[in-house]
Amino acid sequence: MTSRRSRQKRLGDQLKRMYDDVVQEAVPDDFMKLLEDADKAGGGADSDKSASGDN
Repeated sequence: MTSRRSRQKRLGDQLKRMYDDVVQEAVPDDFMKLLEDADKAGGGADSDKSASGDN
């Protein structure tokens, strides 16, 4: 069982490092514009609340 936990811990550590690297990357301008356009079109999570009357 120790070998399995060791592999799981090693995998978890590697995934955390990879995630941290991705989080630190800059978001491309084209992607930011796409997100902004989606928000303007009502695709944001906040619009779901207002549509259901949960304000």
